[in-house]
Amino acid sequence: MKVIITESQFMNLIQLETTVDKTKNNTQKKSTSIDTHTLMTILSIGTAFIPVAGPFISASIGLADAALYYKEGDKNAAGLTSMFSMLPFIKYVPGAKKLGSKAMAILANKLIKGETNLSKAESEIIRSVKSFTPEIQKELTKMAPKLKSVVNELDMYKQNYVKKYGENEYNILLSKFLYGGIDKKIFVNTLKNVKSPNIKIKPVLGGGRDHRIFQSSIYPDRVFKAEVRSGEIDKWYDLFKKNQNIFVKTFNKIKIKDKDGTILSAVVMEKLDTTPFHKMWNSMEMSLSKMPTNNMKYKLEYVAKHIKEPEIKKIWVNLLKYIKEHDPSISSKVNEFYDMVNKLYNITPKPDIRQFNFGYDKNGVLKSLDI
Repeated sequence: MKVIITESQFMNLIQLETTVDKTKNNTQKKSTSIDTHTLMTILSIGTAFIPVAGPFISASIGLADAALYYKEGDKNAAGLTSMFSMLPFIKYVPGAKKLGSKAMAILANKLIKGETNLSKAESEIIRSVKSFTPEIQKELTKMAPKLKSVVNELDMYKQNYVKKYGENEYNILLSKFLYGGIDKKIFVNTLKNVKSPNIKIKPVLGGGRDHRIFQSSIYPDRVFKAEVRSGEIDKWYDLFKKNQNIFVKTFNKIKIKDKDGTILSAVVMEKLDTTPFHKMWNSMEMSLSKMPTNNMKYKLEYVAKHIKEPEIKKIWVNLLKYIKEHDPSISSKVNEFYDMVNKLYNITPKPDIRQFNFGYDKNGVLKSLDI
């Protein structure tokens, strides 16, 4: 989903060092030394990369060190660091892709400082670079003109794209461009179309058939509940706003665009702490299973959704008594949940009472996430 509100609109919506010798010995056992000749060979490869290093420093992730070296006039170090940071894009060095550009920049810094005691994975990468030097240089030299053609656009749009989608997604997009999977126009437009970098589009909190939950990337106490089908949010939004003592605090509605272009609604709302409620629910479930009056071995969700039935109502009432006697540590929280259930039944004859629909706000007050 692509968010189509602006950042300003969004802002308005949401006002040892190790000193033990044993540890050092263990670290050394896991390391592998490279010979001086190999180190010098690798350093010379970086020197050969200097003429085309500029565009890579502008375009890539993990090249802050390379840019610093370049600015300070140490072009040999800049060339090596920028080359290593691009290794994840090169097919000849599969281990580099697994570790990522930032790890490769760190490895380059080790080599620049003359460190030869490397991890097994780092040593394998060094061997691959040494074995495929001509091929690597050829690939990177071919990439340079492409990157040079989009340097200005990357300066303007890359940061927001990475902020919203993450470095991995940017690397995938960049790789497609470098290897001809997409042309320059598509690449640049994809970067430009990030409307609000403050909203992550990855559903970090899941969702259900009707909604998906997204996390704000800059406000840890805010989430976005987005409808799957048009009109779903309108069914409950006004009800939530009018009953903020029962439901999670809602701030405002925003518009989002689905993959097929459909305009849908999402709600900015407070993020609840659901873990304590999950634990309490599990404790209630345990008590319910032990109750001698629960002959049918009903589950807690079934009981909570059928308390209008006389027989089930008895089990519901007896459960509170059983918990007060056998698990008094959660008795007050269970009372709060009982009150919440009664309030929900006063609003609708069939509330959606389940373990994952409740949580506590920043003041420790139980709130409902659904109706």
